[in-house]
Amino acid sequence: MKFLATRSTHLQGLCSYFCKNKERSMFLKFPEILIAAALITLPGWMGAAPQNDDCSQAILLRNVSGWCSSPRQYTNQNATPSGLQNPECFPSYLLENDNDVWFKFTAIANTVNIAVIGGVNDNPKGTLRFPQFALYQGSCGNLRYVACISDGLGYNISETFVNSLVIGETYFLRVAARSNSTGTFQLCVNNYNPVPSPSSDCATAVVLCDKSPFTVPSVVGVGHNAHELGNICLPAESSSAWYKWTCEKAGTLTFNLKPVNPADDLDFALFLLPNGVGDCSMKIPLRCMASGENVNQPFELWAKCAGTTGLRSSSVDFMEGEGCEAGSDNFLAALIMEAGKSYTLVVNNYHNTGNGFSIDFGGSGTFAGPKAHFTVNKLKITKGEEFYAKDASSFSGGITKWQWNFGVGASPQTATGRGPHKVIYKKEGNKSISLSIETSNGCQVTKVRHIQVLPSPPSPKKESVITGQQAGKVEPAPPSKREVEQDGTPNAPALQKDVQDASVGKPVVADTTRTFVNYEVKYHAIVYFVADSSILDADDYKVLSEVLGILRTNPGYQAMVEGRANSIPSDEYIKKLASARSEAVISYLTSHGIGEQRIIRKVFGKKDWILKDYSLESRRLDQRVDVKLVKRTE
Repeated sequence: MKFLATRSTHLQGLCSYFCKNKERSMFLKFPEILIAAALITLPGWMGAAPQNDDCSQAILLRNVSGWCSSPRQYTNQNATPSGLQNPECFPSYLLENDNDVWFKFTAIANTVNIAVIGGVNDNPKGTLRFPQFALYQGSCGNLRYVACISDGLGYNISETFVNSLVIGETYFLRVAARSNSTGTFQLCVNNYNPVPSPSSDCATAVVLCDKSPFTVPSVVGVGHNAHELGNICLPAESSSAWYKWTCEKAGTLTFNLKPVNPADDLDFALFLLPNGVGDCSMKIPLRCMASGENVNQPFELWAKCAGTTGLRSSSVDFMEGEGCEAGSDNFLAALIMEAGKSYTLVVNNYHNTGNGFSIDFGGSGTFAGPKAHFTVNKLKITKGEEFYAKDASSFSGGITKWQWNFGVGASPQTATGRGPHKVIYKKEGNKSISLSIETSNGCQVTKVRHIQVLPSPPSPKKESVITGQQAGKVEPAPPSKREVEQDGTPNAPALQKDVQDASVGKPVVADTTRTFVNYEVKYHAIVYFVADSSILDADDYKVLSEVLGILRTNPGYQAMVEGRANSIPSDEYIKKLASARSEAVISYLTSHGIGEQRIIRKVFGKKDWILKDYSLESRRLDQRVDVKLVKRTE
């Protein structure tokens, strides 16, 4: 009976089957009763459960960019049921347990390819049969189903793709198997921002514009031109995908091509496109890989020609023919790319299974493409505070599409267009923001930046000693215009140090010594300090590095540096400390090439608080220097 063959059934399953099924228990044969009794009193011979037997002990996967564990690294042997309802793709048979184990990772991109590989035919990565897994998000106490896949055909591999992941969100992976199967397996996770779907023709090949790794879900067909390989080591296309690029910085190129199904045989060829990335007519072969199985020979004799293939620095050959000849190892020599020249790569699945592959690039050479970047108004904000992000990408060919994801707890979470986009975060913590841009030729790149959302300060307590004017004072949102009183004589630093904010639209004072000058605030950063200190820390340098970059690329901007301290000490002490904090910021800027003529100083005293010092949190928010990058708009 199936029960004997699957000795891993535990007490919970036995009670469900024998104890609760009265009709069945009435007709139990004596051998069955002995077997049941023996299994109910299972001793310690079954061994300890895996360390990641439960969601709360999930193994953290720190590197999920093109990552695979070692073969047979993980197991679900002796795993116990989690008590979690099975997802829709997990079958629920009588006497079948969920021998599941758990993993977790934090999303670094918006697409993930996950594979659990067990005892596949040819090149097995473990012993597990009929693997299945489910992906969840949230927390162990509040898991939300995302996706699942189950091997119902006995290929002993389960693999799927999941899109629309939220960068910065934690995801939980539950690995199990059908029919109470237990054993070892290899786990592969590739979290990436996808490139466009592959093309099977060189003329319409996907243009790569950086060396980010990616995974192709499937490769099917040979396109409109099945005879464009020419006279090379590959006899013909069976299921192909073409990619091309232009070299920006000369140097080496290496890559690893890994089949999604380890039993698949991947071949490839690399060509030079002498007439540029748009012309495939005169392509020149540079590398050709066709090694693979020696038919009618044991796998051990040609194992070195199976699995991952590509270019690497330690190889010296430019071509490997069909089969697995002496000296073949499934890798060719690295390519030396030349700046300005274009290349094309075709990847062919010889077995024509329809399965895809993963690729990751290495080497010192680079691909030409747009530079994705965006600016933010602050790197540290409080929960509920308005936050702004704006595209600052560059590309000579023009950018046609902008796709934003502002991460967990953002409202809105996604947006399109250059911006600026206004976002409010409802939860504190470290947040990841991504911007994906696309050019007219289909080139896609992504930039990810990180900010910190701090807890909101507590509401002020009502105290009789506080005037109505003070109690209602809150930090204003960054205005679009500022008017600053400035001396009418050019280069008058003495008056320039005493800058005052004025409301937009205030009339100009018509005298010969003073005028009101309009400034538009282009960027607003805040540098926070610990109590009684004017020393910059690592987080401050990150903020000021962003400020420095904007000043360097915008010579018309000036830096308005406003020093503050909380209102507890004397006015004299506060002004001295606020001045020291301002000078620390100014010293950083001037030491990195920003001239004094571009600095506007302002020091606030005891009465000029941002938030009244009712609590430790509000006092900390006053321990700051505001750096406003402004542009004169007269």
